[in-house]
Amino acid sequence: MSKHAVFAAAVVALSLTPVPARAQGRDVTGRVTRAVGGVPVGLATISEFGGPSVTQSAADGTFRITVAAGDVRLLVRAIGYQKKEVLVKAGESNVVVPLAEDPFKLEAVVVTGQATTLERRNATTATVNVSSEEVNRAPAASLEQALQGKVPGAMVSMNSGAPGGGGQIQVRGITSILGAGQPLFVVDGVIISNDAISDGANSITGAGARTTAAGIGSTQDALVNRLADLNMQEIESIEVLKSAAATAMYGSRATNGVVIIKSKRGAGGAPRFNLSSRLGRSVAYRLLGTRQFHTVAQVRTLPYGNGAGKADSALLAALYPSGQIPFTHDYESELYNNGEPNYELTGSFNGGTPTTQYFVNLTGRNEAGTAPNTNARLYTLRTNVDQSLADGKVKVNLGLNITRNSDNRGLSNNDNTCTSPIYCFAYTPGVINLDSTDATGTFVRNPFNGGGATVSNPFETFRFLRLNELTFRQIGDVTATWSALNTAQHQVSLSILGGFDRAQVSGDVFSPSFLQYENPRASDGFSGRTVRTEGNIFNYNLRYSGTWAYQPSSGISLTTTAGFDYETQYLRVVRTRARGLLPGVETTNSGTVLDEADQVLGDFRDDALWANEQVLALDERLALVAGVRADRSSANGNRTVRNVFPHASASYRFTDLGDLFNEVKLRGGWGRTGNRPRYADRDVVLNAGTTIGGIPTLVQAPIAGNADIKPETLNEIEAGADVTFLNRRLQFEGTAYRRKITELLLQPATIPSGGLTNLIINGGELRTRGIEAALSAAVMQRSDMDLNFRATFTKMRQDIQNLPTTVPRFPAPGSFGAAFGRNFISPGGHTTWIWGNVPLDSSGKILPVGSIVTNPNAVVAIRDTVAGDYNPDFMMAFSSSFRWKRLTLSMTVDWQQGGQVADMTRTLWDEGGTSRDYDDPITRKSMGSGWDLKNIPANYVTPAGDTLPYTTGSFRYNSWGGGTDVRAYVENATNVTLRDVSLSYQAPDRWVQALGAQSLRLNLQARNLLKFTGYWSFDPQFNNFGATNLNRFIDLAPYPSNRQFYLSVDVGW
Repeated sequence: MSKHAVFAAAVVALSLTPVPARAQGRDVTGRVTRAVGGVPVGLATISEFGGPSVTQSAADGTFRITVAAGDVRLLVRAIGYQKKEVLVKAGESNVVVPLAEDPFKLEAVVVTGQATTLERRNATTATVNVSSEEVNRAPAASLEQALQGKVPGAMVSMNSGAPGGGGQIQVRGITSILGAGQPLFVVDGVIISNDAISDGANSITGAGARTTAAGIGSTQDALVNRLADLNMQEIESIEVLKSAAATAMYGSRATNGVVIIKSKRGAGGAPRFNLSSRLGRSVAYRLLGTRQFHTVAQVRTLPYGNGAGKADSALLAALYPSGQIPFTHDYESELYNNGEPNYELTGSFNGGTPTTQYFVNLTGRNEAGTAPNTNARLYTLRTNVDQSLADGKVKVNLGLNITRNSDNRGLSNNDNTCTSPIYCFAYTPGVINLDSTDATGTFVRNPFNGGGATVSNPFETFRFLRLNELTFRQIGDVTATWSALNTAQHQVSLSILGGFDRAQVSGDVFSPSFLQYENPRASDGFSGRTVRTEGNIFNYNLRYSGTWAYQPSSGISLTTTAGFDYETQYLRVVRTRARGLLPGVETTNSGTVLDEADQVLGDFRDDALWANEQVLALDERLALVAGVRADRSSANGNRTVRNVFPHASASYRFTDLGDLFNEVKLRGGWGRTGNRPRYADRDVVLNAGTTIGGIPTLVQAPIAGNADIKPETLNEIEAGADVTFLNRRLQFEGTAYRRKITELLLQPATIPSGGLTNLIINGGELRTRGIEAALSAAVMQRSDMDLNFRATFTKMRQDIQNLPTTVPRFPAPGSFGAAFGRNFISPGGHTTWIWGNVPLDSSGKILPVGSIVTNPNAVVAIRDTVAGDYNPDFMMAFSSSFRWKRLTLSMTVDWQQGGQVADMTRTLWDEGGTSRDYDDPITRKSMGSGWDLKNIPANYVTPAGDTLPYTTGSFRYNSWGGGTDVRAYVENATNVTLRDVSLSYQAPDRWVQALGAQSLRLNLQARNLLKFTGYWSFDPQFNNFGATNLNRFIDLAPYPSNRQFYLSVDVGW
């Protein structure tokens, strides 16, 4: 009889078999300890072999479990320790279980299929597993920040220092030019949204065109993606799947990697309550500083159109009649000096019986921004319930997460109205106290950069502007598993998983008409504005699966799984804006001009058939995994055709090789994954048009859909080795991979007279090569002292192999052009190259930086060509944990070597004549390598006709030449950052007993404590355009960096 016939027969037979009652049981108590030193091990999971009972050890290591009356075997597991089986004979009622440490996480469980797992020691692909302790080492604004420095092979960055998050994760390089670029995120089996919706800040900043309904919001609005809604205190572990051999089981949404998040769950035993309280503060650091002005003449002769006009000259004369300026305001340090505290309070409650386990977690958190009236407040409730029925043959797992997330992030990034503080301060010399009011309470007007409504006073703006994003979110999951057959050789189960992710995102913007940039009229001709944004996200997924595990003999096991998935994703955003408000009016239905935009930005229906086979043989030394997934999606041109994504991988462990090399595992795999087309790539859709007579209109989108569009395709080969040596105190992991990405989504131009400007097609090829390595060391393991260390290394390069003949080379979307630098898609080049204008001599040779000033006669042409490379030479991370008696010190250090960034923030401050080093003398140290410092003229003439001496700032700006040499502001991005550090103290027993508790821990924690870099601006990882595939290197007036300090207390009862 075939394997599948046995599977079907077993299901039918077992469905007709009555369920016997469980025999009379007995209680077994015990204690789980560390093998070296006997320290208690809390949160260890103790389960009965062949029975339904499961429990968890308390903080002091004790546990109680109900088991069968005869001899039983207990399996004891704990994170960071090797699992252990314990025989409890019929007459025994108490056991002590010492666990040996597992510093390399070899017994951690990793995902190999939609419903299968392997221990990490047998994994067939490169794995990354981040524990709850690592995620919560120090409080983080969002999940991305918590993962920085912890995922080799991934570039994890935050887009600014604003509270509430806003970051991106890019796994193994760029996988698409136009398509989705973020990983797929799965929480307890639920595929969740990581969308980012603008709150409408562009209506104020004008970073993009803002006069039509389409310009109410912009990608430059310092967006918060929805990972910010997750509470790290609820997370048990995070697994990052990078290889296509591992991600192919997720089909056409897996090219960018998969991040699998497991939440904490309850365990049987007495109820346990844990309370964690944190109090801290965010402090702005690496602020830009400012030029020191000493005379009124310096201000009047600011060279680039930013000087004071006649009325301003009178003001300056009144303020400084002597012509001397004794003090220069550092507006940035004055504004970003909010002293409000950060706090977090978390209470969790878990426990249960052998058949019912529960976990409840409630968290309230406030992250105060460094600017006034900016903060992020997160409130979450997580409930998980696990129920066993029918003597353990049926298990039901329920989970519900409810979140309220409120973000007040203020204005930042690019603007064209001088309202973003870092942008506006660049053009505002610090000679007037902007943080002051007159007798009527009106703030001082900013007289610079044109004055009036063309600029703002950021102190006034942050006092009165309302800019809020409020998210209500619910994530729920239910899994029901029926163990249809459970014998020594066969285990057959059927499972149904269902989950949903629903979020309502509301943006609320109110800009009163009395603010400087609104009065008497803003640059768009109106005074006062209000914006209301409503974003609705609804995703759900279903999975039906069956699993047959077969152990024909000792040391051999085969696990077959198959199933069907159905997924939907929906995103709709409705925006309403009123401009021209009466004083005191805030509603969107009372403005002079009303703009409305109602857009469906995503509406997908996907389903898939899949199967997976997993084999462990040769005493579990050989592991084989293979599978296939067949997807179809409403996003594809042909919605009935299934795209097939196969994968196969294998590993073999050479064990007991001696004292030097204890174990060597070789592994390799191949897989194919996809990246489905974007919403509407197959159709011609309608966009929001202009408002006519107060009525919003619709217009045809300028892009023609393609009825033949299909997913982008990634094929990847990966090979690696894991070596454990020196008596299992060292472990090396090495991986090399080669990726080929084809059928790219491209958007060539068409004939504009037809009403459509672009087409959507598939074509072109990217190739990526990379290596990843890690070295872990258990340096010391003693009863009173432990030292563990881990270092990781990542290096990657990506080439553009070809484009279709109908598609000429083109700049990547989302930049400010050749004057400032951007990525360019050109066959033979790298996706990370920074292209921009550079000067050439008569022979076509590129001239040194500065030649525009030092040797202008040699410049005969300006060419748009390669001026830098964003890709780092390599990235490394170091993490360590040192325990001495009751003290534990843990930290993570992140190092990026090389790579370059377009520092447009510095361009602004040089143009405004306010950069901190503007007056410094021109030296090799101040300018850096690559500059021509010969024959620098002594003076230059400003546009106003003033003759001024050359200094570092003026030479740098004039060498840029209005964008004729982009290299003047392309800077080295090398940096070393102390990402997180924690010093914790396990309180003595007498302290614990005084509280009537079981555990007490005191912690000092910090995030982004130190950064070492020669970069001029805040952080070379900041990005003006948010979560983009390309052009991720543009730094333009972001919310400043901050470091955070916390004191926390954790108590368990």
